[in-house]
Amino acid sequence: MILRTELRRSTAPVLGIGLVVFSLGLIYSLTGPWVHGTAQWNEEWTGLAQWTRYLTVFLWPLVLGAGAWQGLRDHRARVTELFSTAPRTTWRRLLPTVGALAIALSAAYVVLLIVGGVQVARTATYFHLKWLPVAGVMVLALVGIALLGFGIGRLLPSLVTPPVLAVAALAAQIAVIPHGWMLLLTPAFAAPDVTAFTTVALPVTLAQALWFTGIGATGFVLALAVRARTRLAALLPVAVAAAVTVPVLSGVDGPVVADADAMALVCDEDGPRVCVRHVHADYLPTLTGPAREALALMAKLPSPPTSVVEYPDRGDYEPESMDVAPFFFGTKRLTDPEQIKLAVLAGAGTPLCVNGPGWGGSTDSLTARVVTASWFTGELAPVPGTLEVWDVLADEARATWRELRALPPAEQAARVAAFRVDSLDCDGRGDMPTLELP
Repeated sequence: MILRTELRRSTAPVLGIGLVVFSLGLIYSLTGPWVHGTAQWNEEWTGLAQWTRYLTVFLWPLVLGAGAWQGLRDHRARVTELFSTAPRTTWRRLLPTVGALAIALSAAYVVLLIVGGVQVARTATYFHLKWLPVAGVMVLALVGIALLGFGIGRLLPSLVTPPVLAVAALAAQIAVIPHGWMLLLTPAFAAPDVTAFTTVALPVTLAQALWFTGIGATGFVLALAVRARTRLAALLPVAVAAAVTVPVLSGVDGPVVADADAMALVCDEDGPRVCVRHVHADYLPTLTGPAREALALMAKLPSPPTSVVEYPDRGDYEPESMDVAPFFFGTKRLTDPEQIKLAVLAGAGTPLCVNGPGWGGSTDSLTARVVTASWFTGELAPVPGTLEVWDVLADEARATWRELRALPPAEQAARVAAFRVDSLDCDGRGDMPTLELP
């Protein structure tokens, strides 16, 4: 009965609803990073867990302040002395309030997961349970941080306590972002680490779970503390948690590690070999036809590729051999067969040398990738990844196209093959490969 009243009349439901509204507003914003890349929040289970964790960069300071505001309730109502004379123990009186906070925050995050999970279930073919502990830490973090704010609010019963706590927490979050492992003491992860081929290391998840449990326990004991000695003892849970977790978190290379299951190859061997990673197994039928068309066109090269394999990231790409043409998903899943074929043909079946100096503005190299792909089809056309800058590349591409086509057929093939070799050898430390013409 008391818990139901708390859920109806305290700030807990307002905090829960506000958390859902604010989170969905951020996630569905057009500029949100969670709508891009290979681990979109509503297309992959890993992305769902990690991107919703990333949201706490903005949310946990507000949760801390809201918890402190709830802790001020007795002070605001001027009933602190009255309750101190009641026969009921403090912890029994506060338990429904704390329970309401925990239920509201947990329910808010579960709603967020359900909204994303319904969308992911329609698109993802790679289902695993490794994302559940990652998401579960978020629940412990939200509840633990709210309890810490609640305890501080009761310890320092002033109207300035909630806003000061929230601003201080936001400043602390900003301060630790550049400092590697210290970011792991907050619920958030650095956004660039999130891909469809990664998961959070289990030691990091376990250590964070212990850390946020210690924070919550300290907050609850602070809420009960009356004497200075008791307040000092309230720091014991978080101190023990820190003693265990800090060595673990400071010793990891990073919270995100490769997911071996997601990286496993799924191949179609009925013809030239075409492979995608397990996480994109549903895309294999879409890729196979256009990829084999591209391989058939590249067969006129002196040493043509004989298979197409998906790779997770251009920056980490290392060619297996000259026989493999790499395929990358990038930030947009191609569905048009002609565009898929051109993506495989780009650069004569080679990746863009992304580590080269000023690679994004190297019009010569981008032009060469367009011209070499067009040489196989016989028609000059932009390849995926160059459509946005085609106005800049078009004139140079047409001139290079005419120069290449003016050469004897054998010489044309030799020039394209040489560009392929240069592109596969590119290590990012020298000039970007270009198409050498007379």
